[in-house]
Amino acid sequence: MKPFLPGLAFALVPAALAAWDESAVAQLRDTGRCEECDLTKADLRWAAVYAAELGGAPNLVDGVLDRSDLSGANLYGANLEGTSLRNANLTGADLSWSVMIGTDLTGADLTGAKLTGIVFCDTIMPDGNRNDAQC
Repeated sequence: MKPFLPGLAFALVPAALAAWDESAVAQLRDTGRCEECDLTKADLRWAAVYAAELGGAPNLVDGVLDRSDLSGANLYGANLEGTSLRNANLTGADLSWSVMIGTDLTGADLTGAKLTGIVFCDTIMPDGNRNDAQC
């Protein structure tokens, strides 16, 4: 089982299913920064990472960030392909130039978020509608 890490709340996932880099998660937890990190398939449900610095094209492919508080986070150029951000707080986050292919934003709060240059394809928007603008 994944250990509980103070500062971030994680769902417990059997170790065999985990694909993310534990050192990247520790870096994010300890410093609030994890630029160019590989958090592929990371389960960060309910994480509270206010104003996290995740720029430099972090890899969050197939991640689960449901109900996470990423308000003010820098996700510039992030690969969010297949990532679930259901009901996430992304207010004021910088999502510019990120890739959202198959991303689920159902119920997410994007108030004041920077959305320039995002690749939307098979993306479920906060209102539940599908966005295929760049397919």
